[in-house]
Amino acid sequence: MTPSARLSAVVDLLETIFGTTGRAEQVVGGYFRTRRYAGSKDRRWVSEFLYTLLRRLGEVDWAIEKVELTQSNRTRAIVASILLDGQAVDDVITNNFQGAHALEIPSDEEVVALNNLTGLDLSEMPDFVQGNFPDWLSDLIKNQYGSRANAIMAAYSTRAPLTFRVNRLKSDRDSVLKQMKDEGIEVRATELSPVGIVVENRQNLSTHNLVTEGILEIQDEAAQVSALLAEAGPGLQIMDYCAGGGGKTLTMGADMSNEGLIYALDIDKRRMRDIASRCKRANLLVVQSHVLATDEGPNPILEQLLDKMDIVFTDVPCSGSGAWRRQPEQRWHLSAERLEELQKMQADILDVAVDYVAPGGKLVYATCSILEAENKDQITAFLKNHTDFKIRKVSDAWSDAGLDGTADGEFLELTPDLYGTDGFFTAILVRDED
Repeated sequence: MTPSARLSAVVDLLETIFGTTGRAEQVVGGYFRTRRYAGSKDRRWVSEFLYTLLRRLGEVDWAIEKVELTQSNRTRAIVASILLDGQAVDDVITNNFQGAHALEIPSDEEVVALNNLTGLDLSEMPDFVQGNFPDWLSDLIKNQYGSRANAIMAAYSTRAPLTFRVNRLKSDRDSVLKQMKDEGIEVRATELSPVGIVVENRQNLSTHNLVTEGILEIQDEAAQVSALLAEAGPGLQIMDYCAGGGGKTLTMGADMSNEGLIYALDIDKRRMRDIASRCKRANLLVVQSHVLATDEGPNPILEQLLDKMDIVFTDVPCSGSGAWRRQPEQRWHLSAERLEELQKMQADILDVAVDYVAPGGKLVYATCSILEAENKDQITAFLKNHTDFKIRKVSDAWSDAGLDGTADGEFLELTPDLYGTDGFFTAILVRDED
């Protein structure tokens, strides 16, 4: 692809991403599947440029407004080339507007505006612009985190690490670290999870034998920690109520020595389509996956599980704000109305999932969110209506769960600025014995 074609591809992708509520990762994948002529270097350049632009879209849009350009995805791509990629205006114009499918070349008036970008006083940017968050979300984060808010928002402009979980049914972290280092792969152990490995140079390891043989699974450290806090063990009856693709199911299952049973449940059968193959690859033999309901009504198996589960894990649908480094477009898709819808959905799931917890059992509530409305507020409301549940402090569960280091407080509250992980929240609620 020529430079002109690359920049044009970025604009095409932006049009699709902001014309729908789809995920950028899926949009990019679909785009290049229909353009086989694009080489690996082209795909990498377009993807990296696009994600940098999405992570810093607030700055780009602010600059467009300040120099009085017309707001469009075309101008976003051009301004990002100058503001974020460091290209000179003349070079951008010379290299990126040639060929039949090139973008429209900037007019004389636009060139004047583009040259004014270098004279912008970046200190005039409001906090929400510097943080690259919508104004209303920036206010939420400031109200919740106070003096930490700017650092948290700034962390979302960085790239998330590539992290794997070692499957303890097949190996141990020290052995895997040694093998990877011997092969020249730059890796380090995670700080909190005892089974996590961070790949420093972001290689594509999808065909590596450690992955194909089920020894390694991609999973952010925060998600590992959350699942480990459930304290799964041999012989337990566990329900993963919002199982999705089964990431937490596999993490908990690896600590069960293939004794006991995990019921992996989800409303969407398609989301669970890979669970069986992932479990087979991991040598995890104690998982049953079931759809929660069909056209005929609720799954009959659910009634058999009432009051029987030692652990009910609910990784509920949420804003995904903790993962916005990986999905930067989602912060621009989220609305206050959608956040309210998600809060209702979360409360409804808790009210249903609670019925499966056995006396003395645990209900684990988790989100990949940093927003209090989806986290502490949900737990406060739940406990008012379910007085037979008590909080098990994460600080008490930490060492019992085999996690590294120490933790403070009632809940797991991870943010990317402090830990480098995705943002994540987990509450452990224990039902009274009687």
